[in-house]
Amino acid sequence: MKVTKREQMLIGALLLVLLGYGFYQFIYIKQNQQITELKASRDTSSQKWEQVKAKIASKDQKIEQNKILNSKILSKTDMLFPSIKQEEIIVILDKMIKESNIQTDVLGFSEVSSENATTVDASKTANNVVNSTNATNELDKLVGDFNGTSTKDSTSVNTNTSNSTANTGTSTNNSKLIGAYKMEVTLNFKGTYDELISFIEKVENYNEKIVINNINITGAQGSNISGTLLLDFYGVPKLNNKDDFKWDYKAPSGNGNPFVGSSSSIQVNSAVVTNKVANTVSTSVNTVTKSVNTVTKSASKVAKVEVKSDFNLYAKPKISNNLHTIIIKKAKEESMKSYIYANNAGIELVEFYFTKIGSKYYYKYKTSIESYPKNFNNSIEFVPNGGNIVLDMVSQKRGSSSDLSGVNIKITNDTDKTVVVNISGDDKNKPRVNILKEKGDISVVRNYINYISK
Repeated sequence: MKVTKREQMLIGALLLVLLGYGFYQFIYIKQNQQITELKASRDTSSQKWEQVKAKIASKDQKIEQNKILNSKILSKTDMLFPSIKQEEIIVILDKMIKESNIQTDVLGFSEVSSENATTVDASKTANNVVNSTNATNELDKLVGDFNGTSTKDSTSVNTNTSNSTANTGTSTNNSKLIGAYKMEVTLNFKGTYDELISFIEKVENYNEKIVINNINITGAQGSNISGTLLLDFYGVPKLNNKDDFKWDYKAPSGNGNPFVGSSSSIQVNSAVVTNKVANTVSTSVNTVTKSVNTVTKSASKVAKVEVKSDFNLYAKPKISNNLHTIIIKKAKEESMKSYIYANNAGIELVEFYFTKIGSKYYYKYKTSIESYPKNFNNSIEFVPNGGNIVLDMVSQKRGSSSDLSGVNIKITNDTDKTVVVNISGDDKNKPRVNILKEKGDISVVRNYINYISK
């Protein structure tokens, strides 16, 4: 059979159509599906990558926030004892008593308690919960988690401070304490007015916060006075297991009589101090002379001092890479936008600039690694809280010769106000904070007692 040229062309066209159909049906469609799946996979991977990048950025931001919060916690708790132990408090008070020459016969210790207490057993009284040294303080758990240590329902209190809980016959294993530990010490004294003032000064100049809650004084023979002091000791478990207390007690040797001592030897009474005792003692106030007012004013210095500050700076030793050595912020600023920091084992340079344009005041500051605002050519408007521009700076004493961190602060004041720099808690011998007056009226006040600024 002879195939014409036209039929050959038709057959060729048919074969081409069949090949095209086969390619489309068996190759193109499958390849197209794979391409679609790959595109979907690409979009999913892109979304995951964006989420990962967002998490990384969020993680860095949270790390910085954690550093700032940890540094703030340290700055607020440096003034408190890391733990409340009756033996340590006895050593501290005995040294103050000997150095001031005041005579003290009895020290009365309350049980260690917490400011707030909750319990799962309603049948237990509040006193049983608060006074229990077997209860679990939530602060211990938080600090234990941070330090990587196991708390196992233990507290930072010394269980030897009192045995009265064991006599109640009630179990407080389910109690939960929240807040700082507190111990009240009642001190009966006698001596001269100057000796009492000397003792009060030693209390207010101590590294940790000791609050004189109450003073009752009665006149005695001549210029002598006697009375009662009520002291409050507060303790909070510290981050990084920081406890600077040094035990200087040396055991006696030889055959000497241990019961023969000087007039400063004190008798310790671990009984709980109740309000009734304080009320009974306070009845002697009617015989106090005019000089008592002066003593009361001196004691009130130990109470919390409220300062209306415009800016805050915290200078700390180089403890770890997770904690900043320098933190600067605008006071009462909750958004943390104004926070900047530095983590320098040596001397950090910080600069403050205050200007006045028209009737408005502006500020900016920086460390070696960042500034606020970020564009340091600009400044931020603010309204001073008082007649002056107040910078509150909280420092810390150097713990050892290897503690070399510090800060040099340049202040440029181009306003009609005085920049008042309040420095508290700094090292007397080798200050951690140094002020460099660049321009304008700048006043520096150093207070070696820690206080709380607002």
